[in-house]
Amino acid sequence: MCKQFLTAIAAVMMIISFHCKADIKLINKLIEDKNYEQAQIEINALLKSDSDNPQLLFINGVLLSENNKVDEAIKVFESLTKTHPNLPEPYNNLAVLYAQQGDFPKAKHALEQSIKTHPSYATAHINLGDLYTRMASESYNQALQIDGSNKSAKTKLSLIKKLFNFQPIRKNIEITKKASNESEAPKIQELDSKNIIENTSNNISLTEIESFIDGWKTSWEQQNFESYINCYSLKFKNNNGQNFEQWKIYRKPRVTNKEKIEIKLTNIKITEINNGFEVSFIQEYKSGNIDSRTNKKLIIETVDNQIKIINEIS
Repeated sequence: MCKQFLTAIAAVMMIISFHCKADIKLINKLIEDKNYEQAQIEINALLKSDSDNPQLLFINGVLLSENNKVDEAIKVFESLTKTHPNLPEPYNNLAVLYAQQGDFPKAKHALEQSIKTHPSYATAHINLGDLYTRMASESYNQALQIDGSNKSAKTKLSLIKKLFNFQPIRKNIEITKKASNESEAPKIQELDSKNIIENTSNNISLTEIESFIDGWKTSWEQQNFESYINCYSLKFKNNNGQNFEQWKIYRKPRVTNKEKIEIKLTNIKITEINNGFEVSFIQEYKSGNIDSRTNKKLIIETVDNQIKIINEIS
């Protein structure tokens, strides 16, 4: 199988302590410059003092992959799926490496796990589609005895180079916890490394919330309606009385068949409530002749261990 991956480069969410940020930035730059040897030296030094850091371990797996140490890279990503099962990226990269070895069933399972963890994770959906194409091509080649070197059939799975490869919507986010009574003032916390790593009292990490919101936004921009509507709970009901099925019918023509959709989210504020979170933001939407700016709130909960939107207010 041809080892060609589409490189998905996006902003890295810094979940490590302040003193390591410059080092991580340097390592990411070394990787982008394909200076893998020096990057490996740097990451090994950091791992000596912080051997359980998922960010460092993930980058180590990427470096091992780039240096053709596939078996070692697989062990790293497999370990990450066990210690951090809610992260979709390690599953995705496992799938890429399994596919590289020709183990398509394992690759398929890994991508399905990635999507199960984050249903709106666009990269895994794209990779799964490419994998199905490759598997079909293999079957045709075997049945028709076609030359397996046909370039049009090559898989182009994306190896994620950085953990938490989300759009940088997290800037200036406020994390609040709704007061239990009116006399108690809400406590506002900065979105620092502690908040990102630790779970909230709702047992949802702030990283997962950001990932979910980014996936919702990306699915909308890419007009991937199946991924977009899957962000909503079957128990969804908005303030206009629309249930999930009514919302699905209402939203489909507004999400699909557009020449281009651009969405920007700013002033994001995440408020922890009893059964989930209230995510408020300013939404800037551009498509065709429409250029709007809207205040929006998403009420999200965990439904069957998956994050879902149960109400949307604008």
